[in-house]
Amino acid sequence: MYRHICFRLFGIAIFICVSCVHHQNFGLHEDRLVANMWNNHKEIISRILNYQVRGAIIYMINNQRKVYVPFIWTQDHDNSHIKLFNVFGSTIISISVENGVVSILSIISRKDNDLKNEIQKWFMMDISYFLEQLQQWIIGLPNNGEEYNLNSIGCLSHINSYYKKKKISIYYRDYYANSIPILPKILDIYCDQYCIRLVINNWNIR
Repeated sequence: MYRHICFRLFGIAIFICVSCVHHQNFGLHEDRLVANMWNNHKEIISRILNYQVRGAIIYMINNQRKVYVPFIWTQDHDNSHIKLFNVFGSTIISISVENGVVSILSIISRKDNDLKNEIQKWFMMDISYFLEQLQQWIIGLPNNGEEYNLNSIGCLSHINSYYKKKKISIYYRDYYANSIPILPKILDIYCDQYCIRLVINNWNIR
């Protein structure tokens, strides 16, 4: 009886050890697989220079929604053009960045500088700098020197960036996983208690 119990315990111990080793090997294999998927994915989306994105910007403070604005983003190489709309579909703000110069047009009765400062609060940093970084983030790429993590399908799950000693965290909540290439659907950009959520309804790669 005692010998039988010992053999059973010994067998269980061997099974646990084998299982642990197998799981560890699978983890290493999975890491290599994800890394290869990421390298292939990164190479494909790095070629995207012209696109149009339709969706909504949700501005939150302490996870409480403050502003909901539909938008269209058009990217032509290094030049960006963004239109923000009201609930009736009329353009309320148009932001263009060409050669690093920001231009803002608006039907809102405010001075340009006041409006620019207000939008800058939404973006949590200098507008031109934010849009320059967002050109990469929105298609699912980190900028140079940024820390990042990958998910199980070989795409970004999280980026850490820094602006004037402030930490900016970007979380990719969802992807269009069935599209070729795989492109972001929802991403959150955090700085302190502020968050900009981009909900992307449509991608048009040109």
